[in-house]
Amino acid sequence: MRRVVEQHWPSLLVGAACAGLAASNTMSVAGPALALAGCLALAAVGLFADRARVVAIGCALLVAGLWWGGLRLDAMASSALSHEIGETASAELVVVGPARTTSWAVRVQAEVRRFGESRVRERVLLLLPVGRSPPRGAILETVVRVTEPREPGDGFDERAWLARQGIHVVLRGGTWRQTGSREGIAGVGDRLRDRVERAVGRGVAGVHRGLVLGVVLGEDEGLPERTRDDFRASGLYHLLAVSGQNVMFLAVGIYGLSWLLRLPRAARELATVGGIGLYVLAVGWQPSVVRAGVAGALASLAWLAARPHDRWHFLALGALVLLVWSPTSVLEPGFQLSFAAVAGIFVVVPRVRDRLSGYPLPTRLAEVLGVAVVCGVVTAPIVLLHFGQAPLYTVPANVLAEPAVPLVLGLGLLAGVADPFAPGVAAALAWLAGWAAAWLELVARLVASLPSAQIGAKTALAGALALTAVWLALSRSAPRLGARRTVLGVILGGAVVVAIAGWWAVRPAPTWHQPAGLRVTFLDVGQGDSVLLETPSARVLVDQGPPEADVAGQLARMGVRSLSALVLTHPQRDHVGGAGDVIRQLRVGAVLDPGLAATGPEREEAVAAANERGVPIRVVRAGSEFKVGGLRLRALWPPDPGAPSEDPNLNALVVVATYGQTDVLLPADAESDVTARLPLGGIEILKVAHHGSADPGLDDELRVLRPRIAVISCGRNNDYGHPRAETLAALAASPGIAVYRTDLDGRVVVESDGLQLRVRTHG
Repeated sequence: MRRVVEQHWPSLLVGAACAGLAASNTMSVAGPALALAGCLALAAVGLFADRARVVAIGCALLVAGLWWGGLRLDAMASSALSHEIGETASAELVVVGPARTTSWAVRVQAEVRRFGESRVRERVLLLLPVGRSPPRGAILETVVRVTEPREPGDGFDERAWLARQGIHVVLRGGTWRQTGSREGIAGVGDRLRDRVERAVGRGVAGVHRGLVLGVVLGEDEGLPERTRDDFRASGLYHLLAVSGQNVMFLAVGIYGLSWLLRLPRAARELATVGGIGLYVLAVGWQPSVVRAGVAGALASLAWLAARPHDRWHFLALGALVLLVWSPTSVLEPGFQLSFAAVAGIFVVVPRVRDRLSGYPLPTRLAEVLGVAVVCGVVTAPIVLLHFGQAPLYTVPANVLAEPAVPLVLGLGLLAGVADPFAPGVAAALAWLAGWAAAWLELVARLVASLPSAQIGAKTALAGALALTAVWLALSRSAPRLGARRTVLGVILGGAVVVAIAGWWAVRPAPTWHQPAGLRVTFLDVGQGDSVLLETPSARVLVDQGPPEADVAGQLARMGVRSLSALVLTHPQRDHVGGAGDVIRQLRVGAVLDPGLAATGPEREEAVAAANERGVPIRVVRAGSEFKVGGLRLRALWPPDPGAPSEDPNLNALVVVATYGQTDVLLPADAESDVTARLPLGGIEILKVAHHGSADPGLDDELRVLRPRIAVISCGRNNDYGHPRAETLAALAASPGIAVYRTDLDGRVVVESDGLQLRVRTHG
């Protein structure tokens, strides 16, 4: 302990201040008590000497951290706009974060400068209509309504997550216009970021462009959800969040270029510090990049000041910078993962490297392998705690991806530097970066496709216990095994991991249970539709929800491996977004499509997948019938393909499914302005149109249909307010209807023997 205090006392003192700041999240100490504790600590500083004085100073800094943390938390908790909940006014806002587009809104973090006639300075979450996304740094004018954040749901507490960032209200805006861009240091960062994005866009597009920007700038907003899932499952998602490794590569590159230009050592160090500062400005306030930026800049400044390096001190100062501004950072997964990984590298990697020094491994490979193993092991508990699953094959994935990362980063940044002077060169550099990014995509996709690519907490615990048992057994036999113990340990440990993964892969798969008659399953797909109709010998899927609902995966978990038919009601993302994956992953007998003149990318993807798999596509419109396994589907609408400019909802395929004496009406998004014209009679089961949207003619329609069961398919806390109050009121006023909602009840299953109905839910 004496040696630690003598050698690392600056790090310990900074760590004490960090501990006080972190503790302020859970401790609220009264002012007088803090003042008394601070005075006692300062008195102890004067009384003691040597190591005792270091301890006293540490206590004083701990108290100071508690005091400052309390002040910052109070400031972050204050909100002028929380008193305006429900109010609507014009507002001026500055976009301070990247825009993320969902199926029903564009979500951006912004700072309000003016609300109505009042001058306000407060961070908010801004929701805009789907469409063009505002760039970071843009100053917007729009009319907004102040609302509260969403209540906790789906295992995610958005309210608490926003509060940790000092955000307490959500502004729902309409049409917006950009009136300018922010200036100052933040504006410099915006322009640097725009330059890199523009340069990368010259030479690469699509997924590869999104990956280059993800590695260079930490942007994953341009990536499909499936690609992001592959990177999570393979353990490579940290590459899209700008890690300290990026700053290291940047610093080495700048320093090497300065050396080639024969600059003096001082100029090289200053150029490195300046480059790191500009990169941090462009990327933004991310824990890993701030930590690495502080460490890199301090390392260069330490050389300039002829001071010794202390990597623990640099790490502690990085944490201090983050916590002084936002004490709640310590609660964020990004902060925990970043600092845990670096601490693990400091402590364990040298030992792993020493152990591997006697084996015929290239030094660089041994280094990469050691870092991958240590980071994977150290961060796994944090990943499991926050996300419930951890990647199993993160070590081989990171080893395979390692050679491409510096290429993507270096070429992407060089493209940004070259763009103002030589756009053609920038395009070529970006094109090369795109090819390196293609390797990352390939590695992520292949590793994510392996059996049990992600494991849950129980499986991880079982594996850890098994590996611990192997290690203990080898430790007891150390004298007899000698130098062979490490090799044997690696072999046995690998065998244990393979055995667990193999057991998981070959465990009995879910089996499909044949229904006694008709089974109608309204899948929980969030804000969208997907209905599975099953009989003892047929399965028809009407709509496939949005892509993020993973309907193909849901069906696989239900044991469904094939479909008699798949129905595309109309080309909108929340209805047919998952169709392509379903066609590719299941055996599909036929695709039923109304062949509308209006189309969309998700519908085109489904058609392409059907053509690729040789699945016949059958056009069905009003008057068409499809019979299979005792199930009869009658199309009542549309009568024609309509015009390309028409709203697809008005031409959505309206289907009545009949089994015995049970009729199921599936109107998709066609409301009473369409269905009132159709030859409808009494039915037993109704899927309420358009996710429960307001429908003035619903009362009259219910008097004709007289359903016994009505199901509303909508997303939890969706931005449309579905189901609307007037729709719920109309259903409640109709006698004898049992109403179910996927946002409250989860998956809704209705079973019928042709006469009687039985309902169960899987919330």
